[in-house]
Amino acid sequence: MQSIAVITIVFAIYWGAVELLKRRGLFERYNISIIGPVLMIRTKKGLNLLEKLSKWRRFWRIFADFGLPAVFLGMGFMFSLILLTDYILFTRPPEPSALTNPKNVLLLPGINDYIPFLWGLIGLVVTLVVHEFSHAILCRVEGVKVKSLGILLALIPIGGFAEPDEAELTDKNKVTRRQRVRIYSAGVVSNFAVAAVSFAMFIYLLNFLTPTVIVIDSDIKGVEPGSVVVEINGIKVKTQEDVYKAINNTERVSFLIKKGQETKSIAVPNIRGVKIAKLYRLDGQTFPAEEAGMKEGMIIVKINNTPIKTPQDFQKIMSQTKPGQMLKIAVFHNGTYKSFNVTLANLNGRGFLGVYVQTTDYIGGLSLGYSSVILDELKSIPEKLKSARGWIYLVAMPFLRFQGFTGMLTEFFEAPAEVFWLLNLFYWIGWLNFYVGLFNCLPAIPLDGGRIFHETFSYILARKYGDKADEVSSKIVKTFAIIVFTSILLSIVIPNIPR
Repeated sequence: MQSIAVITIVFAIYWGAVELLKRRGLFERYNISIIGPVLMIRTKKGLNLLEKLSKWRRFWRIFADFGLPAVFLGMGFMFSLILLTDYILFTRPPEPSALTNPKNVLLLPGINDYIPFLWGLIGLVVTLVVHEFSHAILCRVEGVKVKSLGILLALIPIGGFAEPDEAELTDKNKVTRRQRVRIYSAGVVSNFAVAAVSFAMFIYLLNFLTPTVIVIDSDIKGVEPGSVVVEINGIKVKTQEDVYKAINNTERVSFLIKKGQETKSIAVPNIRGVKIAKLYRLDGQTFPAEEAGMKEGMIIVKINNTPIKTPQDFQKIMSQTKPGQMLKIAVFHNGTYKSFNVTLANLNGRGFLGVYVQTTDYIGGLSLGYSSVILDELKSIPEKLKSARGWIYLVAMPFLRFQGFTGMLTEFFEAPAEVFWLLNLFYWIGWLNFYVGLFNCLPAIPLDGGRIFHETFSYILARKYGDKADEVSSKIVKTFAIIVFTSILLSIVIPNIPR
């Protein structure tokens, strides 16, 4: 709340300064337009480059035509996502959280909690330049004059624009419907192209990262979570498979652990199992594990004399149990072994112990995680995109899974600093181009998707409605716009309504 108050005060001061300078005529002198607090700063710089690039007319027309199906696919995907979001908002409204904070709806670096300032700013600038410059190039390809290029400023850059001659663009005798569709789709198609190249580079550069074994939780004094396990029993370890080979059939485990620049060696008994993270309760009701005397922090090492070495071992046995079945559970706790006889409860027709267990490997007092898991998930992005769920995953990726290689995460991989720099660069350029391109696909004017939908639908309706086709299409697009922007507003308001 304090950060929001500071941002509000700074923005109010900025807006006041804008109004003061506006009254003094400063902006008119430099051909800067004002829309509320937003400055439209124009420049003719870049128009010469625009002319040179637009000479490849055949290439740009093929590029825009080839990418148009992707725009329509994006349009259907995003509108479906809007409707799905509406359904969730009205049937299972989410609780207030960082994800539903209004400031995180905006893709503004430094304001959005999930977008780092530097990488987000670079990615956003590249995205806006690519989008608007592409519109401008196609304008010139199709013979439409571009008056100026520019940026939209509201304390920080929030957008860019190419200013075509609207009279020429809408002149049906000068510019055909197909030409206008090319011009409107150019920004989105270019964003998608840049996103594809950037993500390809990102996936390629992942091969230059070497994963490590990480201490997620520790029962050993002096070993902190976030430390990296360099060696086990004198063997260098990078993955889960390396760890299992190093500890196989040994009574004790020697760890070489690194935290920052400090390294230390420890030797502990080779105790393997799954750690009870929490006992399950429902409305104050206790369940079998707690009733039998089991506690948080205990390590389950055997069930009915079957060794439990991994979370997968535990899940496999529990999936085969039935309600009312008795289990003999051996645990390790505070240096000693104990046994409990537990009669399982019923959960959806299966036996239920009543515990949450850690999903990490527990070995000799350390709960271990593997950065190779993160690496494998990132490398699987192309495979995920074979399904609609994979595209939703990519849309939500920074908000739910991954904000780039920053902070402590860089300590969990071995690579030159330049590799992390390039990975962040390509990731944020790729994701922001992808997201902005998708958003602009929505069939709602003033977005590009709305203009494309209007032109295309007018063409389809022309056989039935003749000269009235544009009017009918315009009404339909306005309806879509109301649905889209109302849905966006509801996604901000509903989760933050006090309940």
